[in-house]
Amino acid sequence: MIDSTIQKTHKTKNHQKLSHAIVEQLIQQIQSGSYAVGDKIPTELELIEQFEVSRSVIREAITELRSLGFVETRHGIGTFVKEQEGEQNFLLSNASLETINDIIALLELRISLETEAVFLAAERRQQVHIDKMQAALDDFKKHISSDVIDGTVQADYRFHIAIAEASNNQYFVDFLKYLGEKIIPRARVRSIELNPNARQEYLENVHLEHLNILKAIIEQDGALARQMMRAHLSKSIKKFKG
Repeated sequence: MIDSTIQKTHKTKNHQKLSHAIVEQLIQQIQSGSYAVGDKIPTELELIEQFEVSRSVIREAITELRSLGFVETRHGIGTFVKEQEGEQNFLLSNASLETINDIIALLELRISLETEAVFLAAERRQQVHIDKMQAALDDFKKHISSDVIDGTVQADYRFHIAIAEASNNQYFVDFLKYLGEKIIPRARVRSIELNPNARQEYLENVHLEHLNILKAIIEQDGALARQMMRAHLSKSIKKFKG
């Protein structure tokens, strides 16, 4: 049992080192102009052949590039280089989130940030914001039983961004967008995906929590929205603490 755990940990660390190395190379190519803004980067299959690694390593690298704001994925079309918005002095890459403790620390940061954002969102939201939140939740629900693992991650991320936008405080929006999809824990830890039944039950509970948050925002009940958001993020912390 101990030996297999050590092997699994070693394999995971090697996997992460490979994806980080690929990310660094692709960032260098983007910053050097090999890929200009708007250019499509090679497909998954082309990157697999180029770097001689597995599909999961490439997907991890693309997720990190997207989280760092270097690229955007257009479903059914490909992944494209994004325009950079100035220099980033504070860098939180996926390499900074390699342990459960790191993820818990980020969730604690989100609690302090998003409980206030959702309180303001409940006061200031407009119909356009509610529509964006509802669209994200509809997309989330659609992907609960889907084989596309990243589907719920992206919908989850859009829901939280929509709440930040509804706060009418651009700093909430900018900071969450800087953090990117890494604010969604299952974007980093895939153990929940191993058991399809557990995965579906987990995602259905997340969807219900999201609906409760949205309901409080619609009713402009800031105190309840704050309470629902804190409970939602605290449950994630408890889950990762085991």
